Amino acid sequence: MKKKVLNKKIGDLKNTPENILANPYSFKRPKVTGPYTSIYLIRHCHPAYELQEQLGDLKMPLSGIGSHQRGFLIKKLLTLGIDKIYASQFRRSKMTAQPLAEALKLHPVIDRRLNEINWENWYKIKYFNMSDKTRVRRIKNYRQMEKELDKTQVSARRLLADIYEKNKNKKIAVFCHGNLIRSILTGILNADVIGFLSMEIYQSSISKLVIDADGYVKINYINNIGHLPHRPYEDLFMASINQ
Repeated sequence: MKKKVLNKKIGDLKNTPENILANPYSFKRPKVTGPYTSIYLIRHCHPAYELQEQLGDLKMPLSGIGSHQRGFLIKKLLTLGIDKIYASQFRRSKMTAQPLAEALKLHPVIDRRLNEINWENWYKIKYFNMSDKTRVRRIKNYRQMEKELDKTQVSARRLLADIYEKNKNKKIAVFCHGNLIRSILTGILNADVIGFLSMEIYQSSISKLVIDADGYVKINYINNIGHLPHRPYEDLFMASINQ
């Protein structure tokens, strides 16, 4: 005897034990509204640090390693259907974005708000066997640093809101820097300065945000370097010094 096949729309499914077991989150998720806007936060590829003193931070170009990384990065980005490109004023950011802009025949928007954030206070923060209060006490000038981060996160939030408002229902590639990406992500997560100090962003990495029609933001993924043939030659505990 043949089994009867039921063709039902997702909206017709009832809140039955069988359906809940099949997808326990389907009846608990908040309502979301399309169309969606995708923002890809891309940290520049490896720069030529040996030229930093001679040329200055603003004019420092990509290194040979960085140019090699860029080829893999652009190959990945070309599969994403990018509609708009933003880049900081820094040469390493613009160089990272250039091949994508040429391939897609797009003119990058150069925005100084995407420039690197000068963060000078770095601490390694222990996580295990330590309470939240103890972690805070271990950081000198925690309250002052928290105020500084709050200002940075507010500026990052305004920047993100502006890009979203001007590019709704589009896919946007934003070529920028580690500290800015960190500020955006920790702001969305409502993380304090400990969260900021505990996050690192790889060069050549992609972090994706998805924003619905009502402006609700989801972090889709962070620090994706799957397009590279191997991990970048970076020590994550040292990378924060070389943004």
